Amino acid sequence: MKKIKNPLVIVANGKYPTHPIPVELLKNANYIIACDGGVNNLAINGIIPDCIIGDLDSISEINKEKFKSKTIEISDQSENDLRKAINYCVENKIHDISIIAATGKREDHTIGNIFTLMKYSNTNIKIYSDTGMFSCISDDNRIKSFKGQNISIFSSDKSIKIESKGLKYNFNKNNINSLFYGTLNESIKEYFDINVSHGSVIIFQTYK
Repeated sequence: MKKIKNPLVIVANGKYPTHPIPVELLKNANYIIACDGGVNNLAINGIIPDCIIGDLDSISEINKEKFKSKTIEISDQSENDLRKAINYCVENKIHDISIIAATGKREDHTIGNIFTLMKYSNTNIKIYSDTGMFSCISDDNRIKSFKGQNISIFSSDKSIKIESKGLKYNFNKNNINSLFYGTLNESIKEYFDINVSHGSVIIFQTYK
């Protein structure tokens, strides 16, 4: 099997991307990991993954046979296929990971995939959909943006206090008391600053 290396893209089994940004990430990847049935969409689009990871319950029989030399079967049901793929990357010292096709089908899978980012807050993992990008941050961050970019911030910990500069509605050591409290914000310049008191938060940024 090909040696794992960056730039690396994980293709989940959600809606296959059409936006130029995730499509270009996939095109320029040096290593592509398909999460189980994610390989079916890759095959339809003429793309051969370097590795397939999962419990293999959603991969077609044709692709299971075609790509059997590239398959790592992990039957452990305590982790979903996306986390299995991320764990494989981390175990191989890959900490910069782009994820596509993780949203857009079942809503419960979408929410679970997005909040998976919090488990790996010490890595540089981003989820790219057809409308924008999800990332997980902690501590102090200056985040590249553009004027008018839609920004949403999500936290599952009500005790976290957030400060911000460069947003239309800035936080001043505010708590996010519900998941929707930090949504529908907007950047007012080419970057914005976020300080998180402890733990981590998820940020969604729309494309230009």
